[in-house]
Amino acid sequence: MAETGAIKGKVIDKATNEPLPFASVVAEQGGVQVGGAQTDFDGNFTIKPLNPGKYNIKATFVGYQTAQVNDVVVSIDKITFQDIKVGKGAVDITQIDIVDYKVPLIDKGNPATQTTISAEEIKAIPTRDVKSVAATAAGAYQRDEGDDINIRGSRDNATDYYIDGVRVRGSAQVPQSSIEQVTVVTGGVPAQYGDATGGIVSITSKGPSEKIGGGIEFLTSEFLDGYGYNLGSVSVSGPILKKEENGQKRTILGFFVAGEVQMDKDFDPSALGFYKVNDDKLAEIKRIRRY
Repeated sequence: MAETGAIKGKVIDKATNEPLPFASVVAEQGGVQVGGAQTDFDGNFTIKPLNPGKYNIKATFVGYQTAQVNDVVVSIDKITFQDIKVGKGAVDITQIDIVDYKVPLIDKGNPATQTTISAEEIKAIPTRDVKSVAATAAGAYQRDEGDDINIRGSRDNATDYYIDGVRVRGSAQVPQSSIEQVTVVTGGVPAQYGDATGGIVSITSKGPSEKIGGGIEFLTSEFLDGYGYNLGSVSVSGPILKKEENGQKRTILGFFVAGEVQMDKDFDPSALGFYKVNDDKLAEIKRIRRY
C-alpha cells in the first residue's frame, strides 16, 4: 500500500535549448532500471509510478551524447520536475554528462508546504525516535525527546501519522534502519488525508534490496552515565523473485525485516543526585513511630 511519486521533465538540446522528441529516458536505482519513458513532440516525459527514494535519470538520443542526472529525489504523492540537457556528438556510453540534482526552493509539483527527510539525513541526526526526526522540519515543535509533535501551533492530537500510506492509530515508532523517508506536511494538507487539522507525518519504509544483506547494531552507556541506555537493532533484506527486463534482472518480490529494542535504567537521571535520610536517623524515626 506504499504511496508513489513521479518524475516529469523535458529533454533539451544543450546548444539550442530546443526540445528533442522521441528521446529515451530511464530511471535507475542501484544500477537497475526501474522505469522509463519516451519524450513526446515537445520533448516532455513522465516516469511513474516510482517508489520514494533517489534515482539516476539517463537520457539518450540518436546523434547525441548520453546525459545523466544523479540523485533525483522522489517523494510520496509528489511530482519531481527535472529537465535534462544533452549535447551533440558521437554516442559513447563511456562519456556521460553527469549533473548533480539540486532540490528547488519552490516546488511547483506540490502546492503543500512539506519537508522530506531522506534515509541518509536520518542517519546523521542524533536521535533514533521517528517523532524527533520529524521535529527537525520547519514549523514542527517538540517539547522533549519522544514527545508528540505540534505543527504550527496546533495541539499534538491534531498531528496525524501515516506509515506507507496507512493511518496509524497507535505508536508510530519503527526501526531507524527500515525508514526510507519521513515527510512532514505543515501546510496545504492534501485532501486525501481527510480531517487533519494540524499536520501530517508520513513515514515510508524501505523496500527489498537487490542482494541479500543486513546489519546488526548495539549501543550502550551502562558504564558512562546514569541513563543506562541500551539499544539493539537488526535488519535483513533481499530478493525472493527476480524478473529480467532489458537485459537486467529486477527484484519484483522480496523481503525486508527490521527490529529494534531499547532499554533505559533511567530516562531522566538527576545531575545533582537525590537527598537521602541518614541510616541512623532513619532508624531513630522508625523506633519513635513504634512507641
